[in-house]
Amino acid sequence: RHWANADKLSADAAITPAIRATARSRARYEVANNSFARGMVLTIANDLVGTGPRLQLLAGNPETTTMIEREFRAWTRAIGLASKLRTARKAKVGDGEAFIMLMNNPNLPTQVKLDVVLIEADQIADLQADTTDPTWVDGISYDAYGNPSAYNMLDVHPGRASVQTARKIPAARMIHYYRTDRPGQHRGMPEILPALPLFAQLRRFTLATLQAAETAANFAAFLKTQAAPEATESGEALPEI
Repeated sequence: RHWANADKLSADAAITPAIRATARSRARYEVANNSFARGMVLTIANDLVGTGPRLQLLAGNPETTTMIEREFRAWTRAIGLASKLRTARKAKVGDGEAFIMLMNNPNLPTQVKLDVVLIEADQIADLQADTTDPTWVDGISYDAYGNPSAYNMLDVHPGRASVQTARKIPAARMIHYYRTDRPGQHRGMPEILPALPLFAQLRRFTLATLQAAETAANFAAFLKTQAAPEATESGEALPEI
């Protein structure tokens, strides 16, 4: 019975939108409420991204390279690139994937107006799924060569509104950050998915251990004898216990 849930489904059929939504919600719950899971996710993101990418040019005019490096640092600070990359890495662990949309932001105080916007996996979805179209897989359109051509992005997060409208984002403006575990897989699953039952048991074990310690500490006792007090050599009676 250990293998009762084994199947022969394809990579996409095994991770349907409903399955991925359930896995995401459970993974998010554990990351939000389990200190062990949250610590691991934060460690992974901080170790990978750190303080963010830095640019170092080793060729050309020193003054020009210094100016370009300075402008790059100013641009990364203006858009909060390091923070966004850490959030994307955390989403890859907990949600299974993250979408990074490239857009023009005229309000940036830098000469470069390119900005990156993080999109949750829930917003890349089909309003009406068509399983008969092989070029359209769960919110992503592919060309004849298997390259993404467009992403169907919901205008509002499905957890916020039930009535939805969507727009197509060209693939050149979208970065799909996920890990492929099987050939033919087009969407990601939470990286901590196999550990979710263990995380839940670990959380229960920690709370049960604490409760047992508190219960043990609540026990108290005192001793009292019914025998008559014995006299000391001086004739004084010993105090009663």
